[in-house]
Amino acid sequence: MTPPPRAELPRSQRIRRRADFTRIQDGGAKVSTPHFLLLGERREDDAPARLGVVASRKVGNAVCRNRAKRLIREAFRRHAARLPPGLDLVVVARPGAHELAAAEAEAEIASALPRIVKRTAPRTRGP
Repeated sequence: MTPPPRAELPRSQRIRRRADFTRIQDGGAKVSTPHFLLLGERREDDAPARLGVVASRKVGNAVCRNRAKRLIREAFRRHAARLPPGLDLVVVARPGAHELAAAEAEAEIASALPRIVKRTAPRTRGP
């Protein structure tokens, strides 16, 4: 019996550098939900959307923080195809996020994604 394929985010879809996190947190658009804060900003390139996850100790112990991060990553994986290229997204877990069922967390994040995409859309100037 072969094990199921691992569902993980490729390196190209992860935000890893502190400079990127601070750039998004300082100047990005914000959308708030009861258990998550989504921050987004557009890049100039057409690379796929990237995700950064933040879960502070306010969320809970290491087990709680890791569960919250897994929920966020899974929701991003399921909806990444709907995100425009060049979008950098940072999701901050709030206390209680780890207590959500996977479907609840996904629904909460999915409902906020269109708002963050709209707020980060490039503005066009009129004639």
